Parts: sequence; structure tokens; C-alpha cells
Amino acid sequence: MITPRARALPDRHANHTSPISTNCRSLLDEFQWNPVLVVETPKSLGVRVKIRSRASLVTAVTSSAILVMAGCSSSGGSGGGTSGQSGSSPVKIGVVVTLSGPLAQIGQSHLAGAMLAADQLNAKGGADGHKIELVQKDEKADPQATVTDVQQLLGNGVKLVLGGTTDSDCLGAAPLISNAGGVLIGTSCQTNLLETTKFVPGFFEVAPTNYMLSKATAQYAHDHFPDVQSWDGIGPDYEFGHEVWSSFQTDLKALQPSVSFGKNVFVPLTETQFGSYVSSLTSGLPSDSATTKGLFMSLFSAPTVGLAKQGKSQNLFGRYAAVLNLGGSTPTAQALGADTPPIYFIYDYYDGAYDNPTNTAFVSAFKSANNGDAPNAWAYEGYTAVMAYANAIEKAKSVDPLKLRDALAGMSFDTPKGNLTFRKEDHLLMSPVTVWHAVGDASAPGGFKITSSEAIPASEVLPPVNVGK
Repeated sequence: MITPRARALPDRHANHTSPISTNCRSLLDEFQWNPVLVVETPKSLGVRVKIRSRASLVTAVTSSAILVMAGCSSSGGSGGGTSGQSGSSPVKIGVVVTLSGPLAQIGQSHLAGAMLAADQLNAKGGADGHKIELVQKDEKADPQATVTDVQQLLGNGVKLVLGGTTDSDCLGAAPLISNAGGVLIGTSCQTNLLETTKFVPGFFEVAPTNYMLSKATAQYAHDHFPDVQSWDGIGPDYEFGHEVWSSFQTDLKALQPSVSFGKNVFVPLTETQFGSYVSSLTSGLPSDSATTKGLFMSLFSAPTVGLAKQGKSQNLFGRYAAVLNLGGSTPTAQALGADTPPIYFIYDYYDGAYDNPTNTAFVSAFKSANNGDAPNAWAYEGYTAVMAYANAIEKAKSVDPLKLRDALAGMSFDTPKGNLTFRKEDHLLMSPVTVWHAVGDASAPGGFKITSSEAIPASEVLPPVNVGK
């Protein structure tokens, strides 16, 4: 599991002054601190923060201490609002991701990617001279916590935000941020609604949408498993799981009219006991299911691992001709090791699928910063979101959120997946969908190997522009 390291960013430029309150200035003088990274997490997590000071002090701080420093580090106690910054002052980006609970690896990976991007940018002087500061929040994969985190960021004047683990997170956060004149770059929320009926001008999407993922999965099933005539499904019991199962059926039926669909099982997002769900899928399977039936999965992270481990005794995956995991990613195989069943991950990014200089440099730098771990799809999303902001700042020659909206819409920039463009009309990043096959192999590093990978071009899976429809 990737555990991001909180690091200090370079000191603020000497010519930047902020009207800090008398009490806050006294506190700063007393301890001789110069805060350069604001980190906000639940007290239960804690975080180690390097604070650059005259004494080069490194101290462990709790969220209460961080909040005190956050209140002291900005003009008028606003938390360093982006809209009022000028000259070469730092720009703060809120990182609202899941850092605790069963889905913590997703947010930790988002943060690790974002931190790498910030480090790289700051080492080169920042974005158009503005150093990047990340303000992290733990949304706990809880939409209400997401809303609370966003309200706190906006209250502190931070109007540039990235994050979102589930569709519900972004559906709650996007209108708040947009109505406040800010920008949210969604990382792992893929709902179609934010490009259609729930579109708001301040939201931009990095990950492929559910439409794109479902269409890619159906195309792959049709092309590679034409003998599979029936598909069962299992997915998380919230909007994403229901939306992609419905879309997969529609898309595959259009390609293969004779196909049928059997059982579908929906699992609570934070479920840890999967025995009854495994039994529900396997009961009544025909004797030839290993050659005639496929399993469509939209579980991800810890639930996928739990299903695989608890389904092993009933040979769950071995009783299907193919297992296609929409939204799955390499960390599943890393957790299962040699017990990884043959599984096709269909999602955003796999580091071995893209051969270009930007990806080569990204993978190398990420490994160096994270104890040799390769970046997963979530790390790619965090990295790409920060780089999108940096490119928009360079393009707009401003950190004003409204100007950055204009810069992002239609903007093309280099990513580890190649040069990509935010579609101007609905702010969707026109990005390939990645498919890669993993299988357990005790002799391979980590106990598993990737046997194949491919990128399905965005042009083959993009939805039509349907803003407001």
C-alpha cells in the first residue's frame, strides 16, 4: 500500500507579504515557524509534517495544531484563498480524498500522485512562478464528509480543489465549489451526470466516465469472448454500480443481440463479509459455466480483494470463462499476490500500457519517491489533476479560479497517457480506457504478472456532448 509522505514545500517568496493578525504573528514569532505546507486530517490519523524554519524543525502535529497554523498563514485568516493571490505567491489546492477506512488506499494513492506533481513543479519554480501548496482533507468515502470538507476549504478561501472517490462525492461537492466561483477536478468519480443533467461550469473530469468504461468493457467482451453467451454481475450498491451494470447490458446487447444476462448482486460499498454474495452467484450455475458464462464486476479496492479471498473456497472466478473488472486496478493483484485469479482490469491507467517520455519519467519519479512502488491508476489521477491546474495557470497567467475555468476548457496538455484535451463543451478529459490482464504467479515479483495490456482510444468510447440533457 502506498503511504504518501507529507513534505514541506519551499518557503514563500521573500517579496510576498500577508496581513497576518497580531495574535497569529506573535504565535509565529514565539515558535519561529514558517509554515509552508498545510495538512488537515482527522486527529485519529495524525501526520508527520516537515516545517521549514530557522531551526529546521521537524515535528509531528495533529489536526488541531495544523488548523491553528492554517488560520495564521493567510491574509485575513482566510486560509490562503486562491482568488485573492497576486504576484508570485503560493497557490493552494485542496485535496479532498479518502484517507481512512476500507477505501483508504485510493485516497492515499491520489495524494501520492498529487504530491509528486507538486514536488516536481516546485523544484522548477512552480506554475508560472507560483509554488503549489496542497491542503489535504479526509472525506472518508462519505459524501457528507466531502461536503463538510469542501465547505471548510471554501471558508478558508481555497477555491481550487481536486479529489472525489465515489460519484456521490463529486455530485455533492461540484455544485458547492462551482457556485462559489471555484474549480473541482474530479479524480475517481466517473458519473455521467456531471457531463449531462448535473453539469456545472466549475467541474472537470480526469477519469473516464461510466459511459466510456461500460462501452469499453462491452466492446472488449464482444471482441475477445464471443463464445460467452451469458453474463452475471456483481457491483457496489450505489449509483456507480447500478449505472455501469445497466450500461454494460445495453452496450453489449447492441453488439451481440443474442447475449443474455443472469444474476446481478449488489454489495454495500463498505462490506467486508462476502460469503452470502459468493453463494448467490454460484448457486445454480450450469456445469459448463466455465466456458459459456462471464462475470462482470464493478467492485474495486478492498471489496474486490475480499470477494476474491472469500470466494476462493467455492472457486468463484474459476467457474466463469472470463472475469471483467470495470473500475478495478493493479492494487487488487498486489494484495492477492499468487492468489490473484485471472482477471481483466478495465479502468483509467496501467503504467505498462503507455510508451511515451512523460509516462517513462512519471513512473521513474514515482518509484523513486515511493519506495519502488509503481504508480497505480489513482496515483495517475492525482498527478494529472495537479498538472492540469499547473498548465491552466501557465496558460491563463493567473490563479484566479474563473480564469482557470476558461483556461481548462478545451486545454490540451501532456499526461502519462499522452497529450490529452478537456472537451470544451462538458469538461470531460478525452482519455483512453486501459485494459490489462493479471494472473497469480508465485515465481513473479509480487506473486502476480500482467500478461497483456492495451489502450482503447477515447474516440471509440466517448459519449456525445449532452450538457443539460
